Amino acid sequence: MARRRGTALLASVRRSRLGGIDRLSFELDVPYARWNEAVGTLAAMLAQAAAQVGHTVGCIGIVAGEEPILVALAPRLDPLAERARSVLASVAPHRYPQLWVTLPPGTYLAQVVDPHSAFLLDEGRLLGQLRVGTIGHCVYFDVTAEAVSERLHLVAYGRRRELSRFLAVARDVLSRLPDWRTAR
Repeated sequence: MARRRGTALLASVRRSRLGGIDRLSFELDVPYARWNEAVGTLAAMLAQAAAQVGHTVGCIGIVAGEEPILVALAPRLDPLAERARSVLASVAPHRYPQLWVTLPPGTYLAQVVDPHSAFLLDEGRLLGQLRVGTIGHCVYFDVTAEAVSERLHLVAYGRRRELSRFLAVARDVLSRLPDWRTAR
């Protein structure tokens, strides 16, 4: 993604397929002056996409070398948006990557993630869990501070049709932010 100055938000989207599971990689570069404006919109995007699935959402906070921070939420817009907003709005020293997974009925978050050991993000393991149905979908996201902007890196995994719906939600919600562009 090219570095840009000014107030424009720049989005980059890439699709790929990994053994029957689709991956949608998304980056949004937001100038510092517009980050607070973008947080509410991004939180709404994550909440709307997760709530559409209609299953419990397991939120896994990934803190290097420590046990994961686990929160299970009902598939309702308000608690999901509030969780996303609090994670995205946290300041850099208190910010950590998140992995959100949808849990099939009868599955508990502690069955998917060991709450007593450090969590390492392993794409192969995630893909295996998606293939066998232990988890229904997953979205990894992280925010990093750049020289003049905040950069949201998001990767969604699931079936093609479901990721197409996720992308439609993202486009709809991002269209509410003035002056954003897709990188080509």
